[in-house]
Amino acid sequence: MLETDLVIVQIDESAMLNGQEVCDRLKKDNPNLGMPWFVFTDANKNVLADATGPNGNVGCPMMPEERDWFIDGVRKSRVNLSDAQIDELKLLLHKYAIEVIGDEAGALPTTTAPPLEATTTDLLIQYGADRSALQRTWNIPFSSINHQRHIDFENRWLAWVEIAQQRDYPRNGQIDLALLHNHILSHIAELQLTRAKQKDVGEHLWPVLILNALLEAKAKREFTTPEKAARILNGAASNIDRLIDEVDFDAVDAVRSQRIYRVLGSSKRLLDAWFDFGMDYDPLFSWWCEQPYNTLVEKVDDYRELFAADEDEIIGDPIGEAALLQQLGYAMIPYSPDDLVAIAEREFAWCETEKNKVIAELGARNWTGALRMAKAVHVAPGEQPAMIKELHDESVSFLRERDLLTIPDLADEVWRMQMMSPERQKVSPYFTGGEVISISYPTDGMTHEEKMKSMLGNNRHFSRATVHHELIPGHHLQGYMAKRWNTQRSMFYTPFYVEGWALYWELLLWDLNFPQNALDKVGMLFWRSHRCARIIFSLNFHLGNWAPQQCVDFLVERVGHERLNAEAEVRRSVQGGYGPLYQAAYMLGGLQLRALSKKLVGGRQMSLKQFHDSVLKQGPIPIAAVRANLDESVKISTMANWEFND
Repeated sequence: MLETDLVIVQIDESAMLNGQEVCDRLKKDNPNLGMPWFVFTDANKNVLADATGPNGNVGCPMMPEERDWFIDGVRKSRVNLSDAQIDELKLLLHKYAIEVIGDEAGALPTTTAPPLEATTTDLLIQYGADRSALQRTWNIPFSSINHQRHIDFENRWLAWVEIAQQRDYPRNGQIDLALLHNHILSHIAELQLTRAKQKDVGEHLWPVLILNALLEAKAKREFTTPEKAARILNGAASNIDRLIDEVDFDAVDAVRSQRIYRVLGSSKRLLDAWFDFGMDYDPLFSWWCEQPYNTLVEKVDDYRELFAADEDEIIGDPIGEAALLQQLGYAMIPYSPDDLVAIAEREFAWCETEKNKVIAELGARNWTGALRMAKAVHVAPGEQPAMIKELHDESVSFLRERDLLTIPDLADEVWRMQMMSPERQKVSPYFTGGEVISISYPTDGMTHEEKMKSMLGNNRHFSRATVHHELIPGHHLQGYMAKRWNTQRSMFYTPFYVEGWALYWELLLWDLNFPQNALDKVGMLFWRSHRCARIIFSLNFHLGNWAPQQCVDFLVERVGHERLNAEAEVRRSVQGGYGPLYQAAYMLGGLQLRALSKKLVGGRQMSLKQFHDSVLKQGPIPIAAVRANLDESVKISTMANWEFND
């Protein structure tokens, strides 16, 4: 088929006269690219494409990204080949790759379509159920087969969604499909980023690749003979010994060490389950595998500990500007990180103006003095739960008196309290909420310094500014409604909605004169400044501009945090399991909702109460999609481009 357009010439570097010279000239400055290597030229020997891809020589293209690179070269050099012929060539190459490398080549494309009788709600539920089932089966770290299985799954569903988008679904259904399409693309990007980060430390993890053969076989319900399994276990243990002798551990930075440490931990947990499946149930398995497995576990533990960080060290894994921009796109935020930092600085400037007013009202020397006055007003050990209840009752009364939103009686009845463990307080120094509010306050086992920092940080005025954020109208009411309205959208969870809603109320309650005195204003301004600071430090961290310690210093100096609390905040932000945009989402989501309220309520399209009740029924979706649901003049195809900062 290629000969329709191309003259195929094979050059042997060593056996052909001038073969080496010709190859070196074609490879230009990269003579060490390896073999096989290909190049497409026109009739005048101008290079149109070659085998040097983003990750080096694709060689004989087997993996999906390698085949795509080769086919792209064919497209660039074709003269008469049709799209249909190139598609046929792509399929033939894919089938050949499956014969050679198996599952790593990826699944063949499907021609099926989503069921005609399926509603958009059905499709969202089915996608979520399918993905969860796949994750329970294929959850093997550093496995190319595992990675490709998830990529294939997402691509198949992406094709289904694009077919469904051509059907005549109602507007809210079309919005759901647009959200699902966006959601799948974000998962593909996340898979690629995770894969790239794991491959970056691959030289230290190749024994895991050997062991993954056992886990991959188990996922496919294939049974490895006990004798073969023992050889694999023994070989992996020997290779770990070699790595311990050969690796220069001082040359592995803290970020990469953390990645290695986590992959080894995940791999060991899965291997434990694999071992338990056969041990004692299969006599031959026990005979062959018990001793080599116990030896392997000991060596994995020893090797893993060589990458362990100090317990108090703050280590994150920045994703870089390109991935940050990509994630902002999936969050439907049409701004660059620099734009968002500028927004944060503008909001910070507003806070500084209001702080100066409060400083004068209190007669304090400066903001530090005002903070000291607010922090001094804290309850005695053991009395924090009673204060939380009192502050909640006060905020709910304020909302009901002004008829700001609907508060179901059951929602107000069922929220509960629990005390936060000392260990968790290291990453969450302030209370967190939802249906259960987890209260952060000193315990008798803490040091004196830890006790005082906890009481000062969880003082009455700081707490009054955020109890409503965690309970009603914030996260508890939000979660209550999300379980009762548009539940199919739960998979689209975004902090721009979840945290943005709670932050929006902090902005609105200030405007409605919720603070009763100057110290209440200190509490609200402290948290509002903190939300601005979160945008600045989290984005700078992920851009690679700031180290974790710079983030801590920024929170202490610019916001007024106690240092231990600032360390906990940064630890929570960069290594606590939160996404890179999570901390920025509080203020930005709140500003989005404020802008949307100004348009719909200010434009007299609905009352403030109707706006609040309607937002709560949308589910945890990007605010740009909330806007499209509430305002039918918004085009679904361009809803992500909403510039809310205008």
